[in-house]
Amino acid sequence: AFSGCSSLTNIEIPDNVTKISEYTFKGCSSLASITIPHIVNYIGEGAFEGCSSLTNIKIPDNVTKISEYTFSGCSSLTNIIIPESVSEISDNAFSGCSSLTNIEIPDNVT
Repeated sequence: AFSGCSSLTNIEIPDNVTKISEYTFKGCSSLASITIPHIVNYIGEGAFEGCSSLTNIKIPDNVTKISEYTFSGCSSLTNIIIPESVSEISDNAFSGCSSLTNIEIPDNVT
């Protein structure tokens, strides 16, 4: 959808969206701010891969899985809170997140 939009700096996803598909924002290197509606229950593989300007993100309470490469290459991401609803974090979900200093992971994650 927006893959490779290197000039996109912020986005507010409409309140009726329930799913962020695979690679939706991949390579949006200037994306610094994104608002995800609370009703989103699925974030696909590589959805934010390579969003190197993204500094923080709030994952909605309805998401149950962080897919492979979801935040891979988000080198400016410093803080992330994973809600209690998440029970699985896939391989390489946060690979290349070299600035990540705070991550809160629920006890039920496998």
